[in-house]
Amino acid sequence: MTRDEAQTAYIKIVETGFSDYNKLSREQRVWFNIEPLITDGLWDHYMNNGADRNSDTIEDLEYLNFTSIANQLRKFNKSYFPEGIPQGPDARQEQFDKFPESQLEKDIEEMDSKFWEICSALDQALLDHINKTGIGKS
Repeated sequence: MTRDEAQTAYIKIVETGFSDYNKLSREQRVWFNIEPLITDGLWDHYMNNGADRNSDTIEDLEYLNFTSIANQLRKFNKSYFPEGIPQGPDARQEQFDKFPESQLEKDIEEMDSKFWEICSALDQALLDHINKTGIGKS
């Protein structure tokens, strides 16, 4: 099954994820949390609502055997959110504003650069997960 063929199922997962995240199965949660990374990258994860479930995303990356990406998130979290990740993009932006812009830009560039180097492998692992678990069937 291709991503296009699974699109209807993904739309249902996204609707469930945003209306009642806890109703997602483990397999669906992986898709819900990882797909936005593949589409938009790690920085977008923090600038939008994805980081509200950062710890789940880290678990889901490890579930797909992408500990290197999970560790990138952990390292970024430790640097910018030592007290824990604030809920909501605005609260995270307030935290980012406490750091020199040049430092933040450098760290973002480094993080995203490393991520995009292996993103295609993550994309394939997610597609394998979708097919193996059957969650792409609507």
